[in-house]
Parts: sequence; C-alpha cells; structure tokens
Amino acid sequence: MPFREGEVFRCPDADCGCELTVTKAAPPACTGPPDAPTCCCGKTMVKNSA
Repeated sequence: MPFREGEVFRCPDADCGCELTVTKAAPPACTGPPDAPTCCCGKTMVKNSA
C-alpha cells in the first residue's frame, strides 16, 4: 500500500526520536513498500495512529 499524505511514522527508540511525515501521496497505481520505513538508527518506524 502506498504512503498517504499526512501519515506520520515515528522511531520506536525514545533515544532517537526521529519522525517522518508524508507530504505528498504516492499515485494510486503505486504498490508502495511492503512495510513501514526504516529509521536512520536501523529500527523499523511505527505509524502514528493519531
């Protein structure tokens, strides 16, 4: 599933604190990545359920 505009992903490592916000959605034909993005610290980011 492609990323959607406004989605927020956060690193689960409290010492890292990295956050990613999608500012432009992928086109509908894009199948997107299979999982959440990977943080620069190596951990899988978690989608914020806002």
